[in-house]
Amino acid sequence: MSVLADTIDHATLHDAEQLKHRLAVYQLQTSDGMPHRGRRASQKEACWVVVLSTDGDQIRRDIWIDHNAWKADRARWQPEGMIWPTWPSRPADEVASSDAALSGVQEYWTQSGNRLRDSSKWMATVVGAAMATLIGTSPLTLIKGHHFGTSAVILGATGLLSLGITLFLILQVMRPEAVSFTDIQSAKVRRRPFHHALRRWQVTVESHQDLYLPCGVRCLTSLRQSMIIEKMTLIALAMAYEQAAGHRVRDDLHEAEAARALRLAELRSAAARITTIGEYYALKSRSTWATYGGSLCGLIGTASIIAAFAWPPA
Repeated sequence: MSVLADTIDHATLHDAEQLKHRLAVYQLQTSDGMPHRGRRASQKEACWVVVLSTDGDQIRRDIWIDHNAWKADRARWQPEGMIWPTWPSRPADEVASSDAALSGVQEYWTQSGNRLRDSSKWMATVVGAAMATLIGTSPLTLIKGHHFGTSAVILGATGLLSLGITLFLILQVMRPEAVSFTDIQSAKVRRRPFHHALRRWQVTVESHQDLYLPCGVRCLTSLRQSMIIEKMTLIALAMAYEQAAGHRVRDDLHEAEAARALRLAELRSAAARITTIGEYYALKSRSTWATYGGSLCGLIGTASIIAAFAWPPA
């Protein structure tokens, strides 16, 4: 964390004639918030700068990224400039938003637990059936003197390989990989297994902004960048509060801080819900592969093992 020197020209501010008094400047080197495919950590970072200014009645926020003023036409969205006065904020609204996010996560994991238990039962059934078939077609007391030919060995190996694939697919459902917000955001540029399901979810979210995204947010990239900006704004407001003189200015800064905290909670709640549903999409895709691919491989493996032991001895 570092603070910029007083080097930013006020002429570049949007309302330079009205907002002449600068409250605080805060700079942070952090993620650029953009989707990426396998870039190094140093290539994902950007230099963000938040500048707060006021005319005594209003508080304005201006954004710089990599030493360039924020351009709405290039970024295709515009963060809120005037942050005070803003819509009313109450602590109860923030608490309700947090509770909604936690209840969604709890419901999701309940559903995931049921899926894992069902997969365990299915795996036990497949393995038990395969072992029963193996023992039933070739009793262990007869294996010692049984001489397998080349064809029988190939069939047996094919059967064991198919059963191994079946178990692997089932384990993908039982122990799925964690899905992050970045995985969903970068689904279109990454080519990893099961990312096609996350791409479908990403398209659904961004094509129904009114249902899944907060007001003023048009895509997952702007959602993540909004969270970065709001976090920096809170720190800048805290810096301004320490240096402010007069009860009125302090009251305005305190109200603005409460409003930005509520906005950040809203953005994080939306990100949590999107990530939660994205994990379900990935798990559903794995379950589909395990259901159809595992069933087919299980049948092939069982049939191959039966044929191997039924094959005439060499």
